[in-house]
Amino acid sequence: MATPTTNTARSAKIIAGATPFGATLKDALVSFLREELGIEVIDLGTGHSIAANVGLRVSSYVGSGVRGLVVCGVDSIGSMLANKFPGASATGCRSIDEAVDARSICDSNILVLSPLAGGSAKDILLAWLDTAFKSPCPVSNGQPWSDDVQESLDRFHIKMTKIGVLDSEPGGCISCAICCLANPQVPDPFKMIPGGSVKIIQENPTSATVKFKAQSVEPAHHHTSGHEQLVLKGKMSVWNLSKKKRYDLVAGNYLFTPGGHVHMVKYHEDTKFFVKWHGHCDMFFDTAEKAIDE
Repeated sequence: MATPTTNTARSAKIIAGATPFGATLKDALVSFLREELGIEVIDLGTGHSIAANVGLRVSSYVGSGVRGLVVCGVDSIGSMLANKFPGASATGCRSIDEAVDARSICDSNILVLSPLAGGSAKDILLAWLDTAFKSPCPVSNGQPWSDDVQESLDRFHIKMTKIGVLDSEPGGCISCAICCLANPQVPDPFKMIPGGSVKIIQENPTSATVKFKAQSVEPAHHHTSGHEQLVLKGKMSVWNLSKKKRYDLVAGNYLFTPGGHVHMVKYHEDTKFFVKWHGHCDMFFDTAEKAIDE
């Protein structure tokens, strides 16, 4: 077992969240961070796609030392969701050694834990918090990294922080496969769904009018930010799968859907609505879940 190198510049703020599978452990770790370590925690609560919310929030704080904590049933999936945002470095850790390696080598700023970690979760979290970037770790056999390896880690760290950030300078990375994936051509996700069209009214934050033809269906998906809808004409049903609620909307009805909430939509008539997002309107499709009723 590795002995972590104490980082006197331990993160002063943690963004935390969990899927329903990890809610109990997340609550215990949040209490540990607040009451025993005196670390400020912003608790985003629970949700099936909470890792994306944590990744987005940590991404917005890159360079400030703010880190994230996600507790979910499958740590590899949580890491994938959180890592979709520039500057996010999420790592799933199942042991103290893995936590120390993740901080030393990757400068991990989001820890993803599974409830399977059980009683060792606090120790893993503490090791991850107290290990500085480029510290001795199990991979280095507990010895300080050589100067050339430290330089290599620094170069890797700089390159990682630039993934997903468009660079307009000559020779900048604007077309590599990774950056294209990290920068989808938004905002027009509705054209990906048959029967839909969108007219952008304003950018940053985005607002738009959206039209869908009768019998069109938006499959299970979520957005990284909350959004408001006002139906202008037609009839639609929204299933919020995260809350297990159905909303039937007609002209004049309003609905707010929080960021990260998985939802499906069916349009019973030709429908037009106004929508406003509270932040960047990235859209991710989710595994289909059975609607509450038809």
